[in-house]
Amino acid sequence: MDDEQIGLDISVDVEPSAWAAWADPQRQSAQTRKFLKRAGLPALPAEPWDFESDEAVEISDMIAERFPDIKDVTIPENSDLVDQLVCFTGEWFIRYLDARWCDLTDMPPGYNDCPDVTIYGDIKPAIVFPFRDWKTCTADFLVKYVVENEFLNLVELVSVAYWRLRKDDGSPSFSELRTTLPDHPPFV
Repeated sequence: MDDEQIGLDISVDVEPSAWAAWADPQRQSAQTRKFLKRAGLPALPAEPWDFESDEAVEISDMIAERFPDIKDVTIPENSDLVDQLVCFTGEWFIRYLDARWCDLTDMPPGYNDCPDVTIYGDIKPAIVFPFRDWKTCTADFLVKYVVENEFLNLVELVSVAYWRLRKDDGSPSFSELRTTLPDHPPFV
């Protein structure tokens, strides 16, 4: 035998973890597009909608119609639409506030739990923010918040934070949002 290496082409199909499959950017984008299509909108804008925009009102009305009660998000027949809502809502934070998805599955019980809403059984998606004054927010909580308080409230929060981020050259503290937007989620 000479010094040539024998190349072996061993291909092993590895099933992605539940988290990797859920967090796949192509899957996330597809779910967001389906949600936007359902609302009759072509795509997310380069900058967040104003909370009084026709698009924001259309999304808010669609969510209220599809999920009149928080119990509706736990009905198995609604699981794909709920996942679309999670992906769409998460994309707002990712696109406009540089947030990222993370999996809180291995966190101890009580950490960012939303006991009356459980969307995913084997993973616990959460949005994590890069700002010192913001915490993580689970997908369960995001959906509960949007269903119980209107998507318009989330649009307002993201829009204000987006413009403060851009105005402050990317190094803001969002502490002041706690007092100027007091009815928004506790991750602010």
